[in-house]
Amino acid sequence: MMHVEAVDREGLRRRVKDPFYQNTISILAMENDQVLGRIEYHFYGCMQDGYRMAYVDWVYVLPEARHKGVAQGLFQEMEKDCRKHGINQYYLIRATNPNADKFYHSFENAEIDEESFLRKELKE
Repeated sequence: MMHVEAVDREGLRRRVKDPFYQNTISILAMENDQVLGRIEYHFYGCMQDGYRMAYVDWVYVLPEARHKGVAQGLFQEMEKDCRKHGINQYYLIRATNPNADKFYHSFENAEIDEESFLRKELKE
């Protein structure tokens, strides 16, 4: 319920069992049995040069839990997993609101670019 009006529980159960999603990793930040935040990512690589990457599919922290280190903790745990798997680089498409900008500008040794993307919907 972090960012949707209703949860498609059956759809989630199907996706958890679907091999297509088996390489997606989700880390939850929890306190007193409540989820405060989540980061979801997956690994992939380039066969030609062996470069290993991670793409952050989703990162979200409940508004009441923001500015308390939750997102930083989620990224730290993800980075540990990336290092364990020899990942060279991770990236994400970031939000550009003032709070997100402040957060992403706090990253050390990271670049923030204004990139152009090509997107093509294949399925309606």
